[in-house]
Amino acid sequence: MSGGEVFSTGTGPDAWSDWDAPPWQAPRAYSLPLEFEAFYLVQSATYLDYAEIGLNDSGAAWELIHEVFLYILVTWDDMLVERDFMEAAWDVLRAAVAYEKRRMAKPSGSPSFFWKMTFGHAMVRSRVQLSREPDDLRQAIAQLPPRQFDVIVLKHFMERSREEIAWLLGIRPVTVDHHHRRARQQLSRTLGRPLLEDAATARTRPQRPRPTKETR
Repeated sequence: MSGGEVFSTGTGPDAWSDWDAPPWQAPRAYSLPLEFEAFYLVQSATYLDYAEIGLNDSGAAWELIHEVFLYILVTWDDMLVERDFMEAAWDVLRAAVAYEKRRMAKPSGSPSFFWKMTFGHAMVRSRVQLSREPDDLRQAIAQLPPRQFDVIVLKHFMERSREEIAWLLGIRPVTVDHHHRRARQQLSRTLGRPLLEDAATARTRPQRPRPTKETR
């Protein structure tokens, strides 16, 4: 797989229209590396057996294995530099099965494994991008602790509701409010000034034209 941006945190009213399709996974076609195809052919049956034992559900296991191999594919270049590639791949599988077991136990559901993992990549890249901005507020946002950073980006940059944020992060809406409040307090301390409500995204939102005499 060649280089280039794989994940994006682009905004938009339909960004979360499909809970199974992460908005930060850029829609593009991947040409499968021959090494990946060989890896899939050799390991898929073993991985499926492990998932079926862990989940006790062949249908759920098959869906999860698809997500595991898809995640390994989109991170293929990074996986190859691991000291022990096969052990790193098994770590992905073990993490996926453990996550799926917790997910199946939640009556309200939660993001799929691939959704969750690609979200993590998106947040890492967002933090790097914000840290390079000349704006002092955005640099301060990049220094926030992980949960506070996630909430600020999701709420102010992606314009997600507290319920959507709670669903994605696996926390209660009231906990989202807690992290948001703590993040704003931390930003105010870092900047040495009170933080306006939408200051974080003031430069990203289009300004509405002021009404003229003709339009009043």
